[in-house]
Amino acid sequence: MKYKMLAIDMDDTLLNDKLEVSKENREAINKAMEKGVRIVLCSGRSSISLDPYLKELNLKGNDQYGISYNGAIIFDTPNLEIIEQEDVPLEYAKHLFAFAKKEDLHVQTYIGDDMFVEKSNYYTERYAELTGISPIEVGDLSKAIKEDVIKLLFQDDHERLIRIQEQLISWTKGKVHMFFSKPFYLEFTSIKANKGLAIKKLGEKLGLQKEEIICIGDSFNDKYMIEEAGLGVAVANAHPDIQKVADYVTKQNHNNHAVKEVIEKFIL
Repeated sequence: MKYKMLAIDMDDTLLNDKLEVSKENREAINKAMEKGVRIVLCSGRSSISLDPYLKELNLKGNDQYGISYNGAIIFDTPNLEIIEQEDVPLEYAKHLFAFAKKEDLHVQTYIGDDMFVEKSNYYTERYAELTGISPIEVGDLSKAIKEDVIKLLFQDDHERLIRIQEQLISWTKGKVHMFFSKPFYLEFTSIKANKGLAIKKLGEKLGLQKEEIICIGDSFNDKYMIEEAGLGVAVANAHPDIQKVADYVTKQNHNNHAVKEVIEKFIL
C-alpha cells in the first residue's frame, strides 16, 4: 500500500520530553514529504501553539493543513485559517463550569487562540510551560464566557480525574466527547469533534481513501484517529489500551525517534 498522508500527534509522540522535534524525526519527515506524502500535525494544542513546529518542519506551504484542539479545528497552515470548527455549546460549557466549581476543580476553556481561567495557579503555569499559551483570568467563568467554546479541560491528579470521569460519563452521552489527553488532563470537545472525525473529514476533502492514511499517537485523544486510519500506529510509550487498538506498535518511544521508525518502515 502506498500511503499518501501521515497524521502525527505532537506531545509524547513527535515531541520528546524537551518538547523538541529530534533531528532524526525532522529528517525522516522531510524524506516522506519528498516522496509526496502529506504530513498533518494533529494535536490537542491550539493552532497558534502548533505554528512554531509547522515552521520548523516546513509545513507552511499552500494546500497544507493541520488539526488542533483534538479535532475541533481543521486549519490551513499558511495563515492558520480555520477550514472547519466544531464547538461545545455554551449550555454544556456552563454545566461543566458549575460542576467544576462544586467539585473545586481547576478548569480552563478555549475560544479562538485564547485560554480562559478563573485564576492562575500551579496548573496554568504547568500548562503554559508545555504549550507556550498563557491564561486570561476572568473570575467566574460562568459569567464571563458568553459564547460557545472550542474545548474545556480539567486538571488534577489522575486518580481524582478518574472519579470525576465516572461521575460525568452518563451526562456526557450525546452531548460532548470526554477523554484523557494526559493523565492529568480530562478534556471535553464537541460531540462532533475528535481526531478521528477530523482525519476522516480532511481525507475526504483531499480525495484520500482511509487505506492511504497513517495516524500515529500515544494517548486516549489519539484513539479515534488510530482506529480511523488505514494504518493506526501507537508509539512504544503509548498507554496499553491505545496499543491494543493499533495495527502497529513502534519499538522506539517518543524520546528515541518513533516517528522516524514508522516513516522508514512504511513510507521510504
